[in-house]
Amino acid sequence: MKSAPEQEDLNETDLIDLSTISETFNIILMGDSSTGKTSILQRFCDNFFKTEKNNINYLQIFKKVYLLLNKSYLIKFWDPPDFMDNCNDFEINMFRNCDGIIYICSYDNAASLTHINTWYQFLTQYVDLSTKEMALFVNKKDLKEENKNITEEQIDKKSKDLQLDIFEISAKSGYNVNKSFKNIIDKIIEKYKNINKSKGYEYNTESSDNEIENEKEEGCSII
Repeated sequence: MKSAPEQEDLNETDLIDLSTISETFNIILMGDSSTGKTSILQRFCDNFFKTEKNNINYLQIFKKVYLLLNKSYLIKFWDPPDFMDNCNDFEINMFRNCDGIIYICSYDNAASLTHINTWYQFLTQYVDLSTKEMALFVNKKDLKEENKNITEEQIDKKSKDLQLDIFEISAKSGYNVNKSFKNIIDKIIEKYKNINKSKGYEYNTESSDNEIENEKEEGCSII
């Protein structure tokens, strides 16, 4: 995989006040380039959709501050281009150190669903997938039925075969995007809390109505 050009790199501290962050988590999006991975992240992080196709052939990192139960978490989303057979050390560490994996397919591309197995097997070279929170996002829910090339039965079978939760979304309309990301992020945070509780740490689990109402999408930046 190609990393982003150096001149596009930004210092993380220029983007986010790290003093407010309780913990950082990493989520990787895996799927064919035509499935709209970047558009999905743009919708979730900045709530916009670009009609032009994103022709990007390097690793992108999106960031989002996620507020939950009086805590702020930095979520890093890794959006790699098509995988290669020989990964470098940085890419291998990226896979190993991730907390969650979201597989992406799209309703207008039947091959993208088939290729989920390829992405899954690719990751098993580097990662014990049983230790990661995983889900399958099916993009382009907004398409008319006659334009869909994947059936719900095929999606259900893939979900059962790989034991993945399914979320139908639309980057274009925003349908179910926030809810789907929230599901996997909350699971990652809960796992983190349970691990630390087993070590003797305690957490405040109470939240006010105002706080829940204000779980904002606070600026997400592309590096």
